[in-house]
Amino acid sequence: MATPKEARKKTLLQVLALIIAVVIIVVGVVIFQKWWNGRPGPEPAEVTIKASVGEESLEVAPYLVCEPGVECPEGEVPNLAVGADDTLHLELPEDITDHEWRVLSIYDNPAANDEKIHGPNDAQSADIPGSVSMGQDSERDAGSDGNANSAAEGEKAKLMVVEVSSLMIGTNDAGEETPYTTVWSLSTMTDEELKEASN
Repeated sequence: MATPKEARKKTLLQVLALIIAVVIIVVGVVIFQKWWNGRPGPEPAEVTIKASVGEESLEVAPYLVCEPGVECPEGEVPNLAVGADDTLHLELPEDITDHEWRVLSIYDNPAANDEKIHGPNDAQSADIPGSVSMGQDSERDAGSDGNANSAAEGEKAKLMVVEVSSLMIGTNDAGEETPYTTVWSLSTMTDEELKEASN
């Protein structure tokens, strides 16, 4: 049978072992959290945007990734057909939405072109209509001719291209972090429109 002194010693050793275990766990959690917060994000060229129309979807890789003021080669522009009555839905990862980003919608009538600027964490997606009514703009352009006004009211501008742009941080050839202008571009033309554009 253990003496009171041995029992106290055993209890003290158990408490000490428990304190050491807690300290090791706390230090491990702090080190992991510091690593997690400071880990490098993906390179801008690796960040994709998901574009979808109805059941069709596609991952869009960057079209341009350039250091500001430096010329760089253009990439491929994928195509996802968006009908006049459809809506293009874009889902963006946190690597883009945690800072300022822009969406430029280009229509077949330049008067309908639109650019929206989003601040950090204010949106993770964007919906862009396949067409927009040109009634109000066309009425202003038509002047006082009532016939021109009534004909213009039915006109719609068709979505042709959508571009998302963001300034991202990447690693240059020297291994240093540097800002990159990153642009994702998506053509939204139908097969017929693509044939006409290529002629």
